[in-house]
Amino acid sequence: MIFRTELQLPPSEFKIQYDQQILLLGSCFSQNIGERLQKYKFKSISNPFGTIFHPIAIAKLIDYIVQNCKIKNDELINAQSVFVHPNFHSNLGNIDRKKAAKQINHTILTTHQQMKDIKYIFITLGTSIGYRQKNTGHIVANCHKLPADMFQKEDTTIELCLKSLGHAFEQILQLNNQVKIILTVSPVRHIKDGIIENSRSKAKLITVSETMETLYENVSYFPAYEWMMDDLRDYRFYEKDLIHPSEQAIDYIWEKFCFHYFDENTVYIMQKIEKINRAVSHRPFNPTSKEHIDFLTKVEEDRMNLMQIYPWMKI
Repeated sequence: MIFRTELQLPPSEFKIQYDQQILLLGSCFSQNIGERLQKYKFKSISNPFGTIFHPIAIAKLIDYIVQNCKIKNDELINAQSVFVHPNFHSNLGNIDRKKAAKQINHTILTTHQQMKDIKYIFITLGTSIGYRQKNTGHIVANCHKLPADMFQKEDTTIELCLKSLGHAFEQILQLNNQVKIILTVSPVRHIKDGIIENSRSKAKLITVSETMETLYENVSYFPAYEWMMDDLRDYRFYEKDLIHPSEQAIDYIWEKFCFHYFDENTVYIMQKIEKINRAVSHRPFNPTSKEHIDFLTKVEEDRMNLMQIYPWMKI
């Protein structure tokens, strides 16, 4: 008897290598994948601007990066005595207006400089439901807990999402035509907007992803949402809030990510790094014993060998 429908995805035509730069943008699921890439010492930049959920907000962020736009001090808003920008996460805010603008501009510049060398951009779309700032008419990345009457809630159309992302992707390709973009839809349920509304929103994002994949040869889709909803499909794979995937669920989807995008050599290096990571956290019974000293010597040899091959690795 079979008690679940298992999604099997064949290996990707392209393979992510250790010497290739990866940029992750979007919702907290991008952060989840980014943390695992960083754990295994990939050259990854994980959500440098914080979590962003809406396709138009993500597209606008890409515009900032590609064009190296600079934020002006008067664009910042005072939210509970912290100066923030509606197009960026609050983790880039500061109680000092000038410092907040400087931090945002530094992050934009740094990411812009790295963009020409980036091989893969992993983008997770969270929801099509966004908030339009009334005095500017623009959909924001973050409301920063400002008064609700400053914003108009909307469920953005597929056409508008496609237009915004298409413009952003065209800009990326003008700057770096070798980059590959991996789209995914976040498995996190945005049920604060309603269960039916969340389902419709996810359906829109899946359609947007499919259309972008059809329009651009360098765009592909990774079915994280489908693995969560159709393969795991059980509340035991969620956190207590019944919204976010559990650590076990994320590990499962990460395994699928590894199988899909990594070759045997990459997996071999990951195993080496995992061995070193475990060794570092190992608590010896007798730290002065010959066995433990020999063990540490071997770990150090493995660490140095890897860093000679990949000098940028910090192990």
